[in-house]
Amino acid sequence: MTADGKAKRALSTPLLMMAILAVACSFGATPTSRVVCGMCEEADRFVRLQISTKDRPAESSQPFSHPFHWSAEQWKPILRSIYVQKLGQGLLFFPAPNGPTRQTFTPAEVDYLSETLTRAFAQAQPSEVVVFGLTSPKTREMIEMTTGAWYVKDAQLHLILGNYREAVTMSSVRELLWQDPLHMIAGPLYEFSPGPHQSLLREDNGIGAFLIPEAPQLALDFQQLSSGGLPVEGDREMNLPPSAYPDSSLEGKLQRLKQIHDEGLITDDEFAAKKKTLLDGF
Repeated sequence: MTADGKAKRALSTPLLMMAILAVACSFGATPTSRVVCGMCEEADRFVRLQISTKDRPAESSQPFSHPFHWSAEQWKPILRSIYVQKLGQGLLFFPAPNGPTRQTFTPAEVDYLSETLTRAFAQAQPSEVVVFGLTSPKTREMIEMTTGAWYVKDAQLHLILGNYREAVTMSSVRELLWQDPLHMIAGPLYEFSPGPHQSLLREDNGIGAFLIPEAPQLALDFQQLSSGGLPVEGDREMNLPPSAYPDSSLEGKLQRLKQIHDEGLITDDEFAAKKKTLLDGF
């Protein structure tokens, strides 16, 4: 090996070791968790109780208001009332507009979460959060993962969205999120769109928040919501900002149709038939 080659190797070795150390540190210790029901841990989704020193809520000096007792039927309208909006991915001085507002959970996810959250919160201790993970296949090699955590404190129900519809192709990344649902893979790509009796929680950490962005967190006044404070069907869309809905042009209708399909509200065949109808009428 030449002297120049030895010098390059000597320089690259520390950099390689630093990269390996960074990857190892990103995995960290596996948070302590426990499963509370049979359907709470399935091959493609889970809801479990967890104590983690890595997430902000578990470090709180005050205990949570757990256990918390709600029925599946009480959970369903709450889950349907939560909306998210994809953040525009523009350049620093050229921000891009945010995407349309959509329901956070599909009907199938609402059914699953309403049953499992009921069981998990009934057994939750004041020091535990309820974490969840949901997966859906996109291609043979790719899945989408949504992970996060719930907890109740005083009169508010909190939802932290660690990852939303995150595209995952590596089994090691899937395993990481399966064990640590609040580990953010790519930073927040979505933000909550709060409705009535809902609010965003933010912490002003200066440049620290820029370097290490926090997961989106939504606080819901569950007492108001459970006592009739939920919007009736259609009211939610009336209160959305103008940018949340597509226009009435053909392009806008196609975008809206794709959004409905992506949310799992219509099948592939229904999507194709409706798309053909729109294009035939153009």
